[in-house]
Amino acid sequence: MGRVYIGFDDYAIDGVDDELIHSVFDVVVGVAKLSSHAEVGLVLVTDDRIRQLNKQYRNKDSVTNVLSFSCREIAQDDFLSDENKNYLGDIFICRAEVERQAREFGIAENQEFVRLFVHGLLHLAGIHHSTEAAAAEMEKLEDEIIAQIIF
Repeated sequence: MGRVYIGFDDYAIDGVDDELIHSVFDVVVGVAKLSSHAEVGLVLVTDDRIRQLNKQYRNKDSVTNVLSFSCREIAQDDFLSDENKNYLGDIFICRAEVERQAREFGIAENQEFVRLFVHGLLHLAGIHHSTEAAAAEMEKLEDEIIAQIIF
C-alpha cells in the first residue's frame, strides 16, 4: 500500500483531509501505473517558502503554485537504496496560491488543491509538459483523474 507523508503546519484547507489526499494518491497511482508501494512527501508552504524553493532549484525568483522534486532525477545511489526505492519525491504546494487560484477559477479551495496535487504527482510519475502537445496531454490526464475524485 502506498503512503503520503503529509507536512501541514497550520495551513489547513477546508475539505482537505487525509482521506481525500490518499484517495487522490490512489487514483494517480492506478492511472499512472505506479507501484502500489509508492510513497511521496506533501507539504503546504507559504509564498515566501515556495519563492525560495523556486529560486534555489529553478532559478526563478517568483511565487509558483506547485513544485515537485523527483528522487528519480537526483540519481543519488544512497537515497535510492532498497530501503527508499518506492519514494518518488516531494511535492510543495503554496497555500496562498491555492486560495488565489480557486477564487480566480471560481472553484472550491479543495478542488484547486486536488488539481495541484494531481499535477505534482504526475510530475513525480515522469509526466511533464515541456511542449504544447505534452502540456495538452497532461492537462487531459489531470482532468480524467480529477473526474474520478469524490469531493
